[in-house]
Amino acid sequence: MTETTHVVVATDRASKGKEEKRQRLLDAARHLFVTKGYHETRPQDIARAADVAHGTFYSHFTDKREIFLAFASSAQEDLYSFVDSRTPQVDTFEEYIRYRLTAIQEFAEQNPGLLRSALVDTKLFDPTDSTSREVRDRFAAGFIVRLKAAYGTGELYDDIDPELIGHAMLGLIQSSAPFAYRKGQSRQEFVNHMSRFLTRALVKSPKGLD
Repeated sequence: MTETTHVVVATDRASKGKEEKRQRLLDAARHLFVTKGYHETRPQDIARAADVAHGTFYSHFTDKREIFLAFASSAQEDLYSFVDSRTPQVDTFEEYIRYRLTAIQEFAEQNPGLLRSALVDTKLFDPTDSTSREVRDRFAAGFIVRLKAAYGTGELYDDIDPELIGHAMLGLIQSSAPFAYRKGQSRQEFVNHMSRFLTRALVKSPKGLD
């Protein structure tokens, strides 16, 4: 093995080791932010839970805010992918809403405490951060596409603005889904309540909801 090869191998090992420690920090932060909350979690707590030196934390992240933004971004992507993969092609707006809401509640049940972090507006922590807006826009886009399709077929009221309502629905879910979970309401109860509310508000003649 040549000297150059030795250098490449050593560099590769160092890079993998650094990435492995960064992931351990992120995993520890995820657990602590969900179980203890943002304000009760300290960088030294994260380092201790990740089994790395306190100084190692600062070789990967500037401060607690930065690792929280990384955690929130990951949570948002997890939520988007989870819900999108469980929303099939359907014929009506009501069916779409039911699948979407069911998937959101499934995510909350499988990832206790994570939904609130996934839907947080990261601009509260960093006014320059665009991660939350980008992911939230992608999430709202699914509603908007479905609303536009339903509007085009005459399924919705004529005075509906699909883009405005799409973003409003995201805000509604952001508030109601974590509340329903904390309240102990079953997935089916939440889906039934919200789908009835949204369908009655938007669809001209919701069948079976009167």
